[in-house]
Amino acid sequence: MKTFGSSPVIIIGAHRSGTTATARALRLLGLQIGQQLDSHDESRALQQVHEDYLRRFGAAWYNPAPFLAAIKSTKEKDLCVNYLRDRIEPTLAVFGYKPGLTGRWQRNRIRDGEPWGWKEPRTTLFADCWLELFAHAKFLHVVRNPLAVARSIQKRELEFQAKGDAPSGRVQDFDYCVDLALTYVEAGEALADRAAHYERVRFEDIQADPARQLRMLAGFCGLPFTDRQMQRAAKTIRPMRPDATEEIDARRSILAKYPLAAKLGYSAEAP
Repeated sequence: MKTFGSSPVIIIGAHRSGTTATARALRLLGLQIGQQLDSHDESRALQQVHEDYLRRFGAAWYNPAPFLAAIKSTKEKDLCVNYLRDRIEPTLAVFGYKPGLTGRWQRNRIRDGEPWGWKEPRTTLFADCWLELFAHAKFLHVVRNPLAVARSIQKRELEFQAKGDAPSGRVQDFDYCVDLALTYVEAGEALADRAAHYERVRFEDIQADPARQLRMLAGFCGLPFTDRQMQRAAKTIRPMRPDATEEIDARRSILAKYPLAAKLGYSAEAP
């Protein structure tokens, strides 16, 4: 695509898996991820693009199975790729850019080859289709203990419902949330053998040693940075809370039926 001087950094991962904290840290290190973003540093326009297409199959972010089954068909995948391509306009509004002077300046930086990208968890489900549009994209896959992801999804869901929102599918079922988290992980892992540039990072490793892990990720993303930028970025990463660790340990046995969890270092056995 002529609009882009470099391929994007696409941050993927399940909801509540640490993608927001990772994206914010990388933004402080120089990664351009748009202007018109929500409180989670996501483009609402891109959220809508993804969610509208999921609805065509009776799917949603919390029930992706119908969509994932459909795009196994070459015809359905091609239709999805064309749908995404048609949503990319010269203004790059879908990626959160505004039409004013600042937006023009940021678009020019993209055309000049400056590092750019986006973060939106549903992208994980569409990642194989985005790969067709950006063959040299850098996919940064952030994973987190599925039990922690499930716990966080449920906590957020209860908060939303307390404010009057309708329930989101079966996310009140903890086991369902664990399965949902691993569905996203599996979709992201599928790129490991297909994408030319793929990096997986455990969010717990970022929390344990932010500076070291962020240096590695900055190298992957092609971000030059100063020591001061790194200090600021590393300080934004919050360590894991002890109470969260205790709750995860109490439910660790749930992971026994998920070989993928063990592969990523999330064992069903107590450490």
